[in-house]
Amino acid sequence: TLLDQECLKPVSSSSQLEDSGCDVSNDYAFDSLGTASDFHQFEQNVNTSKRWLERVLPLNLCSASKEESLTAAVQFLQHLLEIKKLSEGGILQADFTELEKDSFTTYNSVSQLLDGLTVFYNSPKFPVSNFLTEAVCVLISLITDTKLSNHILKKCFRKLEEFKKKLIQIILRNSNVNRFQALHAVSHTLVLLGRNDILRNSLISLLLSEIRQFAEQLLQAHQIQAIYDITQYENIFPLCMILEQLLQNGTEASNVSSLDYDGEEKVKFLKNLDQIILYLSDEFPLFSLYLWRASVLLNSSQIQ
Repeated sequence: TLLDQECLKPVSSSSQLEDSGCDVSNDYAFDSLGTASDFHQFEQNVNTSKRWLERVLPLNLCSASKEESLTAAVQFLQHLLEIKKLSEGGILQADFTELEKDSFTTYNSVSQLLDGLTVFYNSPKFPVSNFLTEAVCVLISLITDTKLSNHILKKCFRKLEEFKKKLIQIILRNSNVNRFQALHAVSHTLVLLGRNDILRNSLISLLLSEIRQFAEQLLQAHQIQAIYDITQYENIFPLCMILEQLLQNGTEASNVSSLDYDGEEKVKFLKNLDQIILYLSDEFPLFSLYLWRASVLLNSSQIQ
């Protein structure tokens, strides 16, 4: 099967959120996403590659509903992945340079997939259907495939960047009482996106920026004894957990860690961080601990 079963494994780490009084355990229940169905196998072999894209399930660009549009996009991308698998096995001859000549359908399919996932994460319904789980796995398969990922990133990088930013804002702005299962699902998708080294570094930059800005705002509120947003405080922890995992774990392409990240946001994040931790540690010990752990991971290249 093309589905990477690891994308369904729960994310775990070692501590529990206690500052807010809410139990937001790091034992992320990402397995609530369910088990995705296997991709359908092609029943017929294709003997020529001249028009192989036209032999894939046609994509209806004028679908009657968002659900139909997402279904068509997922099915097209599934078949694209299946064609690659068959071509690598010698069963099918396929010239993937055709993607460079006719990339609209691929770009449109990825765009519809990202838009469909964004709609779901904005208004999630649980339990998550196998189809949506499968859609996430299709996306991850595309961006981690050694041959297809370069093409996908070349054509869809801006769309993927927008998708990551939207997911981060969904986490930060969610104020529902029973929001934590939804936050788990969004966080898991962001962690999976980090399997691609290019997306990983840009995602780390986004997370560092959001966490740094929140830390500065929290410090300012603390210094003047102002009221701070408890919901946003609770929601910042999933971002801290995602950042920690991305800094600790390697990508699908290579076993890299925080040693390879040296972006501009790293400098901004580490500047005055010790002072921020010092001022916040008494009243916000858990958040201060996450800040300190992130700084250790970011500075690990200097230790080795």
